[in-house]
Amino acid sequence: MGKLMEGFYNRQIEEEVAIYFGKPYKISSVKKNEHSAMHETAVFTDGSKSVFVKLGTNSFSADQFKQEAWGLNYIRQHSKVKTPEVIGVVEMKDSVLLIMEAVDVKPVEKNSDWEVLGRGLATLHQITWDKCGLETHSYLGIFYQDNTPMDSWAEFYGQKRLSSSMQMAVDAGNMTSEQCRPVEKLIERLPEIVGPTQPNSLLHGDPWPGNLLFNGIEMIAIDCSLYYGNREIDLSTVDFFYPVSEYFFKAYDEVYPTDPGYSERKALWQINQWLGHVMLFGEKYIPRLMAAVNQYI
Repeated sequence: MGKLMEGFYNRQIEEEVAIYFGKPYKISSVKKNEHSAMHETAVFTDGSKSVFVKLGTNSFSADQFKQEAWGLNYIRQHSKVKTPEVIGVVEMKDSVLLIMEAVDVKPVEKNSDWEVLGRGLATLHQITWDKCGLETHSYLGIFYQDNTPMDSWAEFYGQKRLSSSMQMAVDAGNMTSEQCRPVEKLIERLPEIVGPTQPNSLLHGDPWPGNLLFNGIEMIAIDCSLYYGNREIDLSTVDFFYPVSEYFFKAYDEVYPTDPGYSERKALWQINQWLGHVMLFGEKYIPRLMAAVNQYI
């Protein structure tokens, strides 16, 4: 049982929520979130109002949670896509809390449910900018992402994503200079293989279904890692971990059709994911990384 479930931070949560809503808030029960990956999370309620709380204990957690809160607000301000209301970021000596409105999540069961999610992601991608990147940095899980704006998607993807992720894998001791050479060769080839020029979409950054929630009516985006870029990288993440209904992609295409040749480029956009896996979990993911890289060199 973690500190959230033990009530270690109840007082801080009650105070922050009370300030936000302008009335007293007394926690009556707490439920652990079983689907959390990188952080301890839980849902707290006073019997009428529920809040979702994420606990961070890394040295960068305060910055990470502030950027996550900024990103959720950015989506709500710049698009029609819904995100949870951010209640506050509470910094303490050795830990940080991100407190948000709790989403009443419904299971995605019917084809029409998948269609809602597909249309939701397409709606986000219809927000565009003339550059790749963002006015601020972001985090993908524990990974810091440099979003310094650039004009070229090939250069941005090569420098700010592949080169950066590869260096983190090297620094972790999980990738050798010899193993880096094919990736470096791929980066050089990117201008030839990234496909047709398209508008730089507002990207979720990590849109696997666990981060695209369904409340029975519409999609709610959470755990975003925002920046502007080629929307195909978002699409390649949707079913990266496990298969997703074809109705998701059909509905997406009805709102914002994908460009010809996406299926041939899909593995190209997943290379950054494989580099992250090498960094986190070691050399066992090198074969999958190289299998993707070798398709394009």
